Amino acid sequence: MSTHVLKIEIDAISDLALEVTQSVLAQSEEAESIMEDPSGPLALARALSDCFQIAGALEQEAARLEQDQLDEFCAYGLDLMDRLAFLVRKLEIMDKQDVVARMFASMGVWVARRGATIDNLAGTADGFGRIVNATSATEGLRDLCERMDEVIEAASLRLQLDEDRGDAWRPWRVINLNAGVAATRSLDPELMERTFAKMERRLPADMPGFLADGMRQAAFQNVPEAVRDVLRRHMEKWPAGAPH
Repeated sequence: MSTHVLKIEIDAISDLALEVTQSVLAQSEEAESIMEDPSGPLALARALSDCFQIAGALEQEAARLEQDQLDEFCAYGLDLMDRLAFLVRKLEIMDKQDVVARMFASMGVWVARRGATIDNLAGTADGFGRIVNATSATEGLRDLCERMDEVIEAASLRLQLDEDRGDAWRPWRVINLNAGVAATRSLDPELMERTFAKMERRLPADMPGFLADGMRQAAFQNVPEAVRDVLRRHMEKWPAGAPH
């Protein structure tokens, strides 16, 4: 049985987008009103279809883009998904929220694997957060942590500089914290060590609180001692209240 939570192939991602798009088109009049454009949802559906055709050609190596073109194309695809997700929220299509999450998370990894720079992390970060919260299998959590790291490594320098630290819900913080959560809940000490070492560079100000919360949760669960040891060692490096 596969331990992979996400399917990264473009056909699978396209199927997710199509499922969501059909739900939006089923409420086309309301969608048109929200978008203030009579061709809005249908035009969006066509644009997504065209985008996935090009992505499929890139995946099959039947087409090639220069780096700046690739970055622009991938940003365009994520922007189209943002528009689709906005309509899902406004139309309150609650039964497609998990599909939207898988669509974004999978596409984020797909983009990262193409070598594109990601400057729009919002949908992908939120998608991973939703999936991590719904996953209990340790193998699945391990896989999710590794997939998130692929996306994080592809993030733009602007995001990595993390200058807007007043926003607790900024995508850079959200996806890094969820990577840490997934690593901890995977009960894999080696993965925890690797992930925490990266978090120390990426989110130093959040480490004391993150580790303290992890230890509190471990106290009420049947957690292997090796996992507690990792948390203790890092808490010694990042004591609560110390300046970092």
